[in-house]
Amino acid sequence: VVADERVLELHAQPVDGSVHRLPAGEAAKTLAVVERLWSELRLGRDGTIVAFGGGSTTDVAGFVAATYLRGLPWIAVPTTLTGQVDSAIGGKTGINTTDGKNLAGAFHFPERVVIDPDLLATLAETQRRAGMAEVVKTGLLAGRPLWELDEEAMIPACAAYKSGVVLSDPYETEGRRAWLNLGHTFAHALEAGSDYRVSHGEALALGLLAALRLSGQPTDAVEEVLLPEPVEADLDTAWAALKRDKKGEGVFVLLEAPGKPVVTTVADADARTALA
Repeated sequence: VVADERVLELHAQPVDGSVHRLPAGEAAKTLAVVERLWSELRLGRDGTIVAFGGGSTTDVAGFVAATYLRGLPWIAVPTTLTGQVDSAIGGKTGINTTDGKNLAGAFHFPERVVIDPDLLATLAETQRRAGMAEVVKTGLLAGRPLWELDEEAMIPACAAYKSGVVLSDPYETEGRRAWLNLGHTFAHALEAGSDYRVSHGEALALGLLAALRLSGQPTDAVEEVLLPEPVEADLDTAWAALKRDKKGEGVFVLLEAPGKPVVTTVADADARTALA
């Protein structure tokens, strides 16, 4: 079991097994943490890694599962709304580098994703808002106001949409899976520009705002549900991170209309204005 140390203070581990604790949040997504896990693990090829925590935990545990003994099966047990509606689904694993977010990683699909909404009872409001940013993103892509559903219906609806997109383009080679990056090019840049002091939820709310403005689409859903606020980040550092973004220089996901995403290029001047 590879688990967020804070989550283990709040919830019992999901299965029996040795426990390897990770620091909370983005602090877990480093090569040093990965190397520690490689050193600590005592598993054979018949072993399974269980990731118990939020998106950072599943990113790291999945990456370790992809690389330890050339690949072990793993199971995701996401404990955040972000994880349950988005990040634990899809098989993208990885860590951050000094040049940006998620720049080292692997596609390594979990054997299963176990979603238990009861685990969300202990979420802080900031974490819940981060999850709602992914819900709003998914609703904009699907062309349905998924954020208006109650939690019992909202979580599986978002998970089903992402699963469908991922299954249609598992390794992001045909363009459809790239849709899921709506708002994320700006969000990751803001996170890097703040030295990751800005949370992913705050950054994604602003990233969606920027993407919708570039798309010429209404921003009501983002502003009313997510209540985005300006954040402090170094614009030059954020811009440099955006230019290095793993999805390709100048390439963004925009919306022609709700439910009609498009992967396109944006002029530097327009992109930098939107980022600012």
